[in-house]
Amino acid sequence: MTDARVFPLIEVAPEQLAKLAGGPLTKIERVEGGLTNTIHKVIRDNGDILTVKHYAGGKDAFEAELATLTLLHGTLPVPDVVHADEALPAIVYRWIDGTTFNDLRRKEPPAAFLSLAEPIGRLLAWLARTDATEPFELAPVLERAYAQLTSGRAFERLGAPLSEALRRGLEAAEPRLAWGNVCLVHGDFSGRNLIVQRAEKDRWRINGLIDWEATTTFSPLLDLGSMFRYADRYDADFRALFERGYREADGQLPEDWMRTARLLDATLLIDTLDDVNESPGVYADCRLLLAKLVAELQ
Repeated sequence: MTDARVFPLIEVAPEQLAKLAGGPLTKIERVEGGLTNTIHKVIRDNGDILTVKHYAGGKDAFEAELATLTLLHGTLPVPDVVHADEALPAIVYRWIDGTTFNDLRRKEPPAAFLSLAEPIGRLLAWLARTDATEPFELAPVLERAYAQLTSGRAFERLGAPLSEALRRGLEAAEPRLAWGNVCLVHGDFSGRNLIVQRAEKDRWRINGLIDWEATTTFSPLLDLGSMFRYADRYDADFRALFERGYREADGQLPEDWMRTARLLDATLLIDTLDDVNESPGVYADCRLLLAKLVAELQ
């Protein structure tokens, strides 16, 4: 989806960064790519390399991410928290070396991209085994989507034919959309939040999964849909290897899992289109993705 900042960058004084990092700094660098929060890479005079993340969205996002990182520490490749400041709010964690999966796709050979299909499948299967803390209810999600497709901003931005086709597709898939045990989901599982590093030649490994402030309790299909939102980026070989990695890690998948997951993800795109703010680039992306999905349903 077209990148667009949700909140303005926060001006952070070097003195505050040093205080959060726990000592004098030899280098400060603002990290590009964050859409919501303000992130700095800092190097302490003792050589420690840290990430300092200020939450522009407030304490809810801060608390959600801190709780999730604490829960998953030592189990999944999540950031290692060094310090958290509730008053600001801000979290400091150890810097994760590597590049994003999105950057790898754009810059490296296809073999490098393909080498991560199984590891990503295993990672999502491991996450799907994490116990849920709250119940998952599909009905309110679908009711909201149906309302948004009937009138209001999403309906206006999509137009009547596409809105109606989406509604029919979701209604037909309702029994399948309820599939899966309730689990913890990342909530924004995408190539920009996967940090990867070269292992050898064209083989790469996952070094970290970042940005957990949107984490929630839901069906594992939600993260699958987010992962494959841009379906045409992933050819048959990638999908087959991903599925093999997912199943080998004891992950369960329903029949026609990819299309079902993308339909569930469509409810998030519809919700984005219903936003009160004006983000033309983002909305154009959403319309294109939803139009492609509807075409596949015909």
